[in-house]
Amino acid sequence: MKCESCNKKYATVHLTEIVGNVKKERHLCEECAQGVSTQIAKVPSPTEILTNLINQVAPGINELSKIVCPVCGLSYLEFRSHGRLGCPMDYTVFRKGLIPLLEKMHSSAQHVGKVPSRAGKEMIKKNELMQLRNELNKSIEKEDYERAAELRDKIYELSGDNNENK
Repeated sequence: MKCESCNKKYATVHLTEIVGNVKKERHLCEECAQGVSTQIAKVPSPTEILTNLINQVAPGINELSKIVCPVCGLSYLEFRSHGRLGCPMDYTVFRKGLIPLLEKMHSSAQHVGKVPSRAGKEMIKKNELMQLRNELNKSIEKEDYERAAELRDKIYELSGDNNENK
């Protein structure tokens, strides 16, 4: 589509003005649009638009984008584009960016996955105890002492400690 003003260059700026119920569209090249821009705000470049979008979606990506693993040389942006870490050190180096990702994907940053059937009852018991202890700590932080007492009793029961030690 050619510019409506000069009819020479391609129209890259498309202005829509609505006055009352009347919609008026103008298609201009960048040079002609600059002449009109005295009435409207400066038209942002695609780079500015993309930068603003990234900052809205992932604030702090700018500081993370500069981080590079000293062991494998992987940058945070490379990790984000490929979805794979390069070495075990990346978990520490990219921690600030990984925690929100893990919480968004798995609703937790702590692995509490399934226990393989061959692991046996002892492993299941250990995992349940660990989850109960985490829940107990959260209840104490929230000052929900009734729930904390219930959890404490469950932990004693599961771990084999009787109430004799109280």
